[in-house]
Amino acid sequence: MRSTFALFASSFAPALASPLICRSQTQPNPITKDYPKDVTGVINGTTAIVPIPYAVARSIVPSKYPILTVAYKQIFPVLGDDLYPAVLEAVQDHDIGLPPFKIPDFTRVALKFPFVDRLNDGASAFKYTPPQLVSAENLIAFLGSTIYGDTVAGSFEPSCDAYASNGPNETYMRAYALVEFLLPNARPVADMSFRTAARIPYTIDTFVNVLNQPLFGDGIPLCDNYITLFNTTVTTGEYAPVPVEGTLAVRPPLYPNDEMFEYVYGFQMANAFVERNGVVCGSLKGYSGR
Repeated sequence: MRSTFALFASSFAPALASPLICRSQTQPNPITKDYPKDVTGVINGTTAIVPIPYAVARSIVPSKYPILTVAYKQIFPVLGDDLYPAVLEAVQDHDIGLPPFKIPDFTRVALKFPFVDRLNDGASAFKYTPPQLVSAENLIAFLGSTIYGDTVAGSFEPSCDAYASNGPNETYMRAYALVEFLLPNARPVADMSFRTAARIPYTIDTFVNVLNQPLFGDGIPLCDNYITLFNTTVTTGEYAPVPVEGTLAVRPPLYPNDEMFEYVYGFQMANAFVERNGVVCGSLKGYSGR
């Protein structure tokens, strides 16, 4: 069913994204030659912490997996006792491939749930991946995402980058489910607006931690060892991460109900990444998020 729907979705690609004329502003992948046997690329966009009620997080993460509350409270001491740090990833994947193969750029938006005790060992931090929106026209990316959980064919505004200008030092991004995007008066599943901030309550080390926890979905024994790098040319110097603050409106399937979150803080940045798919989750025992 998923592959049939993805093929259906891809037939609308010219109208939704015009991939032949899109030109990403993201810098090229700087690590292709450094990791010739791995999938690498660059992600560019907004990554932010969304404080949600712990009870909601607990209702989303399958009950058989504990949440490492002590660990995340050490990393996020500013959160209240009843709040949990969901991670917003609204990014464009750019210049991706395993030499000599490349796949087209695509956009994805999700709320992800770190500090999950996937191995039930009381220590190893993993990141649970519930439904995410992925560009409908990129069949490879769409099908790859379904390995780790429900995936929704999406359309995004803007279509070629992970955010667009909304005024001086302000950006916006909207994500739509394709089946709704094709209807009149479509509402975004995620609607976000950010502005540059002088300071935010989280350090870049916080994001090194949460972005590098292995990804998993419920029901399979394999994990995605997705390694986000912070020391390459696309994340340093003139391209250093920019702290931002803003708002996020979400609704199903990304969140159980319609909700507007304020006081959302994070970084707009580009990062090279190394991705090792299909890793036995147990082999990542002891991973602390760094």
